[in-house]
Amino acid sequence: MAEVAEQPAATGDGPDLPAHKRFQLAVKDLEIGMFVAELDRPWLDTPFILQGFLIDSQVEKQTLQKYCRYVYVDLELSAPEVADAIRRAQVIEEPAAAPAPAPAAVTVKKPAAPKRASGPKVYRPRSDPKVSQNTRSKFRQLVKAASGVDPNESDKGPIGRLIDWLLVRLGLKKPARRRASSESSKDALRAWLPTNIDLQEYEELRPVEQELPRARQTFATSEEVIKAVASDIRQGKVVAVENVQAVADDMVESMVDNPDALMWVARLREEDVTTYNHGVKVALYLVSLGRHLGFPKKELGYLAMIGMLADIGKTKLPRALLEKPGMLSASEYNLVKEHVRLSLEVLRKREGKLPVEVEQGIAQHHERLDGTGYPKGLKGDEISIWGRMAAVADSFAALITPRAYANAAAPQDALLSLFEWAGSSFHEPLVEQFVQAVGVFPVGSLCELSSGEVAVVVAHNRVRRLEPKVLVLTASDKTPLAKPVERDLLQQKREEGTKPLRIVRGLAAGAYGLKLRDYYMGEIAKANDLPS
Repeated sequence: MAEVAEQPAATGDGPDLPAHKRFQLAVKDLEIGMFVAELDRPWLDTPFILQGFLIDSQVEKQTLQKYCRYVYVDLELSAPEVADAIRRAQVIEEPAAAPAPAPAAVTVKKPAAPKRASGPKVYRPRSDPKVSQNTRSKFRQLVKAASGVDPNESDKGPIGRLIDWLLVRLGLKKPARRRASSESSKDALRAWLPTNIDLQEYEELRPVEQELPRARQTFATSEEVIKAVASDIRQGKVVAVENVQAVADDMVESMVDNPDALMWVARLREEDVTTYNHGVKVALYLVSLGRHLGFPKKELGYLAMIGMLADIGKTKLPRALLEKPGMLSASEYNLVKEHVRLSLEVLRKREGKLPVEVEQGIAQHHERLDGTGYPKGLKGDEISIWGRMAAVADSFAALITPRAYANAAAPQDALLSLFEWAGSSFHEPLVEQFVQAVGVFPVGSLCELSSGEVAVVVAHNRVRRLEPKVLVLTASDKTPLAKPVERDLLQQKREEGTKPLRIVRGLAAGAYGLKLRDYYMGEIAKANDLPS
């Protein structure tokens, strides 16, 4: 886990009262009355289904100590006496050049007097509740490189860039040779790929507007197939895996021709959080990642099947348990973890074996590199490439989906969280490739433009990912437009005295009360004389 980087200096009402609202604490130093706002790992990897809670019993303390090394405590939501004690504690200031320390964020300050057992607890403040500054910096570098921007350009300043340009034009300097940022992580992944996989490159064969009708039908069929599988499981019938394989092949064909269309359709179903809908979305993210890496269609089909079938065992669990808005007891959490075994159990009842790749992906999609996952607690090399890919896609889909017990994260924030957990929970090269595959602002995600307008991303520009095609939904004051306006941020023309539009931040689903509708799909279909 990446350690929290250099933090802003403490300020407050007095010299000893820092105004930071969230502090990073080792789990051994937690006390009843503290409000836990963030963990050092994905919430879904713990029994704490509700994202943010007040510690009011020893059971919660002990559970945190079992699953986490450190957490982030929100002072405003903690009991006043506990918050005041933290505020009065001395804040550690790390030297800028110091190497990253061990994950334990809270230490015990030993006083000068040797006869005293220990001094007051020392807490380190955190300005951001989720992602360290170091992770943000690495993420920005990845994004710049993926978007066709030289990461070092900003360091030279406008005069330096102008001088470089002139030297290149005069033939006195060679143009900088930029190696695609994805190449190094792709190289790291090749060792993990089965030797029988012959990677290939895909080109978009159809524009998004032409692919949308087929994508919509494919998504709907996928939902119906998974719903039928769930129904068969409830009735004790043998699962018709061949139907899943057929719709997986359809999904692959659509994603290969244009991956943006199905992504858009998936975001239109953002409020549907059923198991089968989640499975279809995980399948889409897996196929998108596999397509980006160059997996052949056969292997892309395996990825789609993994996504659609990985959580099908939850059908056999009580719905109230899956939607419980609080901490699960040890027995409840153990029962939830049984869904992996149940998924494999019902799928093995059919005649014929599942492809080994599909079985590995399903069995390992909750395993984590550091051994904290389940059901077997596999570590590092014990986890296959299929399990590693499934873990990333499943976690991303869960983060951006609104649930009864948790708000959805903005896709950009979800990607940052995955980046934060890379190296401990997830395979870092895969996370980098996943960011490349789905885009920093994924298709169907809401974003705010530099004009103040809110827009939805409808198609990526494969060369400059930060300049996609968007559909503007509101005016600068966030008032919804009577009719959305389509804009291509890459092709926009500079007008005299104005700056081109850019995306300034990603937004969570439903921001400003906006709900995506099928109108865009319908209008595009009509304009192109396509079936809607």
